[in-house]
Amino acid sequence: MTKLTFKSSEGLKTLADKTLKTMFFKYPYTKETTKEKGLWLVKDEGIYLMKAFVGSKKEEMPIVYAEGFDPNKDQDVWDRSVDAVGGDDFAQFLPFTTMGLNLMKKGVDTNVEVTDKYIEVTYSKE
Repeated sequence: MTKLTFKSSEGLKTLADKTLKTMFFKYPYTKETTKEKGLWLVKDEGIYLMKAFVGSKKEEMPIVYAEGFDPNKDQDVWDRSVDAVGGDDFAQFLPFTTMGLNLMKKGVDTNVEVTDKYIEVTYSKE
């Protein structure tokens, strides 16, 4: 089991706000869309959350790294990412409730617990 913490930041607040205001979201690796609100959990050079919504390609949206998994700040990120969530790169659609997105928008940390059987999202305030 791995617990990933996405600390509250302007980037996380922006993602939550834009997700709340958007109607259509894309599943990774497909052309399928859904009205279910969510973000992508991605593992490649680090582990991060990014937009899943369909929007303007010109619009720059932040990506938000899990604490300790930002390749620009943390050492040995690739090895630790493999240990945390496995060796293959991936993007996974994570559904978020309106309540959860509002908590993120207000400055609450987002925690993602990953096991081989499930992914669970919880929220915490320092």
